[in-house]
Formats: sequence, C-alpha cells, structure tokens
Amino acid sequence: MCSLFGRKKTTQEDFPGEPANILFIKFWGMGSIILTSPAVNSVKQNYPSARLHYLSFETNREVLTVTGNADNIITIKLTNPVTFLIDTVKLIKILRKINFDLVYDFEFFTYYSALINRLIKSKYSIGFDNKKNKRSRLFTKTVIFNDHIHTRNNFLNLVKTVSPLKGEIQRGLYLRNTIIPSVTAPYIVINPNASKMAYERRLPAEYFVKLTDALSADGKFRIILTGSHEEINNVSSIYNTLKNKENITNLAGKLSVNELFSLIGWAECLITNDSGPLHIASALNKPVIAFFGPESPVRYGPLSNKQLVFYRGLECSPCMSVSNSKTVNCIYSEPKCMTGFDIEEIIKKIKEFLVSQTEVC
Repeated sequence: MCSLFGRKKTTQEDFPGEPANILFIKFWGMGSIILTSPAVNSVKQNYPSARLHYLSFETNREVLTVTGNADNIITIKLTNPVTFLIDTVKLIKILRKINFDLVYDFEFFTYYSALINRLIKSKYSIGFDNKKNKRSRLFTKTVIFNDHIHTRNNFLNLVKTVSPLKGEIQRGLYLRNTIIPSVTAPYIVINPNASKMAYERRLPAEYFVKLTDALSADGKFRIILTGSHEEINNVSSIYNTLKNKENITNLAGKLSVNELFSLIGWAECLITNDSGPLHIASALNKPVIAFFGPESPVRYGPLSNKQLVFYRGLECSPCMSVSNSKTVNCIYSEPKCMTGFDIEEIIKKIKEFLVSQTEVC
C-alpha cells in the first residue's frame, strides 16, 4: 500500500495531448451515471478519435447501453467478497492490456475506483478530492467535489480540467424504437420508489395513493405506475389501495431499462421521488415533478426545462451527502422531511402545473 501512495505522480505537462484510449469510472447510482453523460460527451467532442471505455457494475450495463456514450462498456459483478476480489484481479489485468492514456474517476469518495485507477497504470488520471481521505494521492490530478452545486456540474468540472468544454452541454440521450406494453397516450408516469440506498427518500405510500386517485379521477391522463423488480411489493401495495384502477396501469417489474427510457420519453410528465427515473426524465427534458427530503435538489434536482420540486428545507436537511457516504442520518423516528408534506396542497399545485403544460404536452 505504501508504494501505491508513495509513487511519484505524473505532472500536468505529461498529459497525453491526443489520447487513444480514455476510461470513465462510475459504479454506484443509475441517476449519477446518467448525470455523467454531458461530461462524457464533452470529452468525446474534444477527442473525437479516442476510444471511450466506461467501467461500472454489471447491473448498470443496460443504462450505459441506452445512453450510448461509450464505445466499450466494461463491467464487474458485485457478488460475495471472495469472488469479487478474484474478479477485480482479473479486471485489472484486462484493463492493463488496453493501455489507458486518460482516466476520469467519477466516484466521489470510494477507494475502490481510485485503487483500480492506480493499479491499471494509466498515463494520466483525474479524480475527486473530498478532503476526507488520501484517495487524492492515487491520481495525477484532483478536483474538489463541490457540495453546493449540481452533481452534473461537478462531473463537468472534473473533465474540463484537461479538456475545456466546447459548445453547449449535450444531453446525449435518445429514444430507441421500443414497444411499450399496455400503454396508450396521453399518460403520466408515477414512480413512488427510491432505491435501497435510502428508502427514506420515499414519499409515504398513502400520499401516493391520494395523489394517484386525485389525478386518475380527472380522466385527462392515464396513470402508469413504475418500479424495478425489487420495488414490485411497494408499488403493488399502492395499486391495490387505489379506489378506481380502470385508468391505471401497474408496470412495476415489467420494464427493461430501455423500455423505461421510452416510457418516460413519451409521457406527458413524470412524478417521482429523488431517484434514477428523475434523471432519465431530465436527460430527455421531460416535465418533472419531484419530491426531496434527505437529499438536496441543489445537488440532484431535475434539470428539465419544466419542473416542480417539493422540498421542505428543514434545518436538518439535507442529511445525505458525499461526505457521509450518501447515508441518511435522521434525528427523528421517521423522516419529517418526507412525512410532513400537506398532500392536499401538493395535489393542488400538481394539477396547476399539469394545466400549465397542456399547450406543450
């Protein structure tokens, strides 16, 4: 380990001006991976002849395929510790053979990605320095992660240290020709979920029941409920409690990532907690209605032109951050930031927002 930290770092002048192979690393968070798209596209514009590689977990392969930013997707499975260690050693051998000229590590605080960067012996590397550990010593150059700006902009700051941004920021996402089962337009997508990283980000299920009942009663839009396979039970409990299911479709656990992109892409609007689908809608510039509590919309809010964000901004919020490994540290028996909303006021504002979108939708 000492040799890893003590090795002489490459200097700025040693940066390969015309890299042949560039590696991007991001393991955790589908939403964060989507938010790296503008940064990856910026690098692609600066080095059009370079081959772009993206390293992530196998579970993220489909979202990386849909975004279509990388020429080569490299993945590792997150299994038991022993198998994971063996697979990591194999991965490092594979990566070394590619001879990377430039590596961008999009992870915020983990040693794992930083160690991979050092062990593959890249010529030049850039990562985040959060001032909490010594991972910065494993890179050629580091950038301070700014907790007060949007995460997308942190990714852009990382890449522009050696490749200044050219032109406008591109979203980099597009819709594929995908058949959506049992869906007819116009419709609204409701995602009542949040990943297991922090279930505290969920608006209470009874709130979603009242909201869905209120919107479906108007009859203007069909309501589509979504969720991953792991979220089937949560969505089903909401669906089974609804008063009238005639105008509502439950697609939880039935869609691939590609189909989810298309479903959101053709929707009139997405209503969601702070989670991955929010960033899909943002990347596709769809109207978004989002609920925030433990995390801040300043860092992960929607980037769509049309958006409505509900955030109470309590004194204890946000309690999730890069510096605490994205864990919720709630001081209450239940997260008041998500349970203290006035659902009737929310329904009123959402209906007003949807009316304002009528001419656009």
